[in-house]
Amino acid sequence: GAAPSPTVGGSALKALAQSEPNLKELIRQAVTEAISPFIARLNGLDEKVASFEKSVSSSLEKTAGLELNAWQNKTEIKAVKKEMKSLEGQMIELQMEKAKMFLRIQNFPEEQEENLRQKMAELLAQLAGKSDKELYYEIVAAYRVSSSYVVKKSLPREIFVRFSSLTTR
Repeated sequence: GAAPSPTVGGSALKALAQSEPNLKELIRQAVTEAISPFIARLNGLDEKVASFEKSVSSSLEKTAGLELNAWQNKTEIKAVKKEMKSLEGQMIELQMEKAKMFLRIQNFPEEQEENLRQKMAELLAQLAGKSDKELYYEIVAAYRVSSSYVVKKSLPREIFVRFSSLTTR
């Protein structure tokens, strides 16, 4: 079978429409009623698509902002790490400089109510060939320090002697 010719069908509809004047209006109303739910659904979908596009656009803006913040944070972290490394080096230098002013003495017997500054001045005066009074005034502090090793081995605590100048040490 051959498909019906549109002109023949069109002529038949025209002829039918002319014979029934209300038929054209009835067909239009029937088609409008039939497609109106679809049009309503399409309008609802248009609103949903617009809302979705708005949401996607907002998300893209937020993502761009977050990427910028992440890049800035990464740059700041690098700068802080560099500064920390620099400060760490300076701290080590200061600790080494401070350590030069100290003398550490181990296994020196402990006495009750000992005057470590006086004892260290007497001991070091013999080694340095100076008077104990002279050395006494060059010692800023003398104190004992405990460590887990000393406690575990039941040894006398270490003595730290801090001098007023590096040359005295």
